[in-house]
Amino acid sequence: MKRTRTGFTLVELLVVIAIIGILVGLLLPAVQAAREAARRMQCSNNLKQLQLAALNYESAYQRLPAMGYRGWSGRGHPGLGWRNNRPYSFIMQILPFIEQGNLATAFAQRAKPGGPGLPDPWDYRDNHFTRNGGGEENLLWGNTFWKKDISTLICPSDPPPTNRNESPSLNNYKVCVGDDYHQNHFRQGQAGRNNRGMYQINRWLRIGGIPDGLSNTISLGERVGGGAPRDLLGGVAQNVRDWNPAACLARLGPNRQLTGQVRANFRPTGGRAWDGRPYFMGFATIMAPNSPNCNWGNGDWNEDMSSISSHHTGGAQVAMGDGSVHFISSSIDTGDQTWNDVANPSGPSRYGVWGALGSKDGGDIAQLPN
Repeated sequence: MKRTRTGFTLVELLVVIAIIGILVGLLLPAVQAAREAARRMQCSNNLKQLQLAALNYESAYQRLPAMGYRGWSGRGHPGLGWRNNRPYSFIMQILPFIEQGNLATAFAQRAKPGGPGLPDPWDYRDNHFTRNGGGEENLLWGNTFWKKDISTLICPSDPPPTNRNESPSLNNYKVCVGDDYHQNHFRQGQAGRNNRGMYQINRWLRIGGIPDGLSNTISLGERVGGGAPRDLLGGVAQNVRDWNPAACLARLGPNRQLTGQVRANFRPTGGRAWDGRPYFMGFATIMAPNSPNCNWGNGDWNEDMSSISSHHTGGAQVAMGDGSVHFISSSIDTGDQTWNDVANPSGPSRYGVWGALGSKDGGDIAQLPN
């Protein structure tokens, strides 16, 4: 009697498994590339929506929103928060224009002088809301409205910070402070300072204040907000007390990690959508995309020299003042990286095409790279 074989031999099974493994290995990069292309497209769409919101704000108020609003108690400025002198952000101002009207209303009702005051931009933990007699009602309000991630503010390519202790609301999209490092944390007019980007603390700019033109001036850009403290993307080198980008670039070690003092793990730059300081809300067009981030001091209140950054291959995206979105290569011309930034620069940017794109009034209209 003949025996009929009904199964596969071990050799045949191993061959099939090997073929499947090869096919998966060939297809996986294509799948990953397709996923990243989709994430990058979503990131681009977020930037466009935010810039259109800024333009809608301008249509409503005849001025662009400020990078942040900072009030001072007793100086004719009522302040908005519990302790008055806090810088609340660009994002907070455009909430009604990104389909977050209920959140904007909750903030407006809570803010001083009419309400008890907004929490600090970094408040996240329960005791942040209940201290100083705040009570359970403050905690409920904070958990409902303050600790809120909005999808339009998050690039899907960027992993979230691992430490959320002072990160109530994530944000990957920042405003352009222009091509200067020396003064970008000052409010308008403070010590005679007026930065060259479209945005500054306490400055609500008219469209006429952008003589280089909306289509030639960068308004918003993406910036990695997570990452370990020494990571090139997301980390921040501190105490960089020189006014030239070369000093910041020198803080990147041979292993692509930041050297020297770096920011604390609980203070990621992408964790405070409500904080209007450049450390959390801005970027400069001085160093190329995906360069190191640097801060003048040892905290988040000083001048900040940070560029756009992303996990997209080869660069990062920006939105121009007219709402168009463009990918900026990490190889873009950045001019003289040894030039010492000076207070109140004027004329053409010293930082090449990249600097010219960030300055609103340098008279050096640059062509967007292809």
